[in-house]
Parts: sequence; structure tokens; C-alpha cells
Amino acid sequence: MEHGFWDETYDVFLEQGLDKSVVRPEFYGWQKNDLFEHFDCLKPGYIRPDTYMNPPIETVILNETDEYRDIRNGNGTVLRQSKTGASLPMELSHEIKDKKSYMEYRDRLTNVDFKMRWGGVEESIAAYERAGDYALLCTHMDGFFAYPRELLGVVETLYMYYDDPEFMHLLYDDRVDFYMKLYEPILKRVKLDFAFIWEDMCFKNGPLVSPDVFREFMLPAYKKLTQYLRDFGVENIIVDSDGDVTKLIPLWLEGGVTGLLPFEVQSGMDVVKLGEMFPTLQIVGGLNKLKMFASKQEIDEELDRVLPAMAKRGGYIPSLDHWVPPEIGLENFTYYCEKLHSFRI
Repeated sequence: MEHGFWDETYDVFLEQGLDKSVVRPEFYGWQKNDLFEHFDCLKPGYIRPDTYMNPPIETVILNETDEYRDIRNGNGTVLRQSKTGASLPMELSHEIKDKKSYMEYRDRLTNVDFKMRWGGVEESIAAYERAGDYALLCTHMDGFFAYPRELLGVVETLYMYYDDPEFMHLLYDDRVDFYMKLYEPILKRVKLDFAFIWEDMCFKNGPLVSPDVFREFMLPAYKKLTQYLRDFGVENIIVDSDGDVTKLIPLWLEGGVTGLLPFEVQSGMDVVKLGEMFPTLQIVGGLNKLKMFASKQEIDEELDRVLPAMAKRGGYIPSLDHWVPPEIGLENFTYYCEKLHSFRI
């Protein structure tokens, strides 16, 4: 399985000789003979309704130059988007800044208007069903750090745990109840392979919040959500967080999470060691993408470092430690996939 491919990766692969019949993969959806199917990779089949402002704030371009564009999105966040290369947008300001402004938009964030919020999801599900074994059906939920960060910004969220803890508890209560109401119709009729929860709440040196903050604010919400998912037969619950996640793994496990991805090697994540430390943890990823840029010998060495030990341990799905970057090149990625497919214990 691969988590995803950057758009630039597809472009580079085409330039390097990829058959033009292979199509660019969609993030939400599936097309026959996309990169996942071409390389015989499993694809996360995300089922994601609209989970933010409904109706949204009007999206407008506020400023534009040759290098960037400032745009206010549907959540009221003003983003500076680069026009010169692939990069994450810079957040400039947020419509929601505190409890008062949250209450003004609370109904837009918590109403469960199925017609509005599930628009297009049926088509995605049908596409994934056509994909057969190439797509693993899963939710795509923003987690209990990712959600307030999207509304308030990273710095503002971190301050708010101390400046207004009552507001943060309200925010989490609203969000978990919203998810439970919103996903119920789909969970009643679709068998999910796993639940996917996006967080990205750690950096190279550790988590952005302390374990104590996680335990007070996020753990109750995780416990409630994961029990709800299990009540509908969803046994595999995977959190996505970059960075060094080590200190939070015990709390995620306590909260009912069963696994994590992508285990970035550059942040010190060694899936062999972590697999020993947390024997019940499901692990996805942990193959150093930077090693794939180099020689085939280095690719072999990286696979030899991880695969035998993790195959013996079990509970592991091999993949790169983030999305497939363009620097890997078509030849090396083809070789990497062939080596994975030919691996035997």
C-alpha cells in the first residue's frame, strides 16, 4: 500500500516513460489503471463527507501576484498559496479565533445535513467498489488536534488549551457527536476495512502537545469515537501523524486506536524498534523514502532492514514513510515495487 502520490510524481513519471494510458490518481475516488493499479499497490479508499462549514463561507481571492495567491477558504481561513512549486499553504488568519466566534458559526460546523454533506460520496463508494481489491474502504476524519488546528491555527490552538479549556472541551464534545451522527448512515450499509483519522500533530522532536494535554482533552473523544466505530464492526482504526509519535502511541492505544502511519524515518521513527516496544500496534509505512532516491543497492538495504523483521512480527503493511515524491523517479519506484512484490519470508 502507498499513502499517496504527489501530483508532480505523476508528471515526472510521464516524462521518464510511464505509459500514457496510466492515469493520475484521484485522492477521493478511483479510476481504472491509475498509478496504484499500475504498480499493483493498495489504495486508501477514502469516504469523506463535508465535515466543516455548511454552508461554507464564500471563497474569494484576496490578493494575487506572480508568486502566490491569498485566498479565503470555506472555513474563513486566509491561505497564501505558492504558484511557483509544490508546498503547503501558509495560514495568514482565521475567522474563528475563540469561543465567541465559534458560537457564531457553531451550527454551520455541527449540523448534520445529509443531502449537503454527503454530496458526491455515493459516486466515490461506487468507484471504490469497481476498484475491487485495489481500494481499502475507510473513513477520512480530521482528528482531535487536526480539527481545532484547521479552525484556529496551530499556535492559537495550543494557547487555547490553557486560555479557555472549557471552550476546547465543548469543541471536542461537539465534534465527536457530529461524527457519530454523520457517519451512521454509511456505517449501517458499507463494510469498512478501516477508519482513517488524520492528525499530523507531531514534528521531528516529538508531539506538539504534552501527553497530559492529550489525556485531558483528546483521550475522552478518542475513546468515545473508537467505541462507536467498533459498534459498527470497524476493528482497524489508523491515525496518520507525521513526526516523532513515540510519546503519544500509548495514549492512542488507550484511546482505542489500533495503528498508525507513516512513521517518518527522518524524525527518528524506526518501525522495527517501535514494533518491539508496542507489540499490538498496527504499523503502516516506515520505509525511508530518501533511500529510494539513490541506488538500487540502497533500496535493497532499506528493504532488508525492515521487511524480514516486520514480516516475522506481523501487523505490518509496507509503504514509504510519506507520499511517493517525484525525486524517486520511475525506474527506482518500479524496482522498489518489484522487490516488495517478490519478497517472501
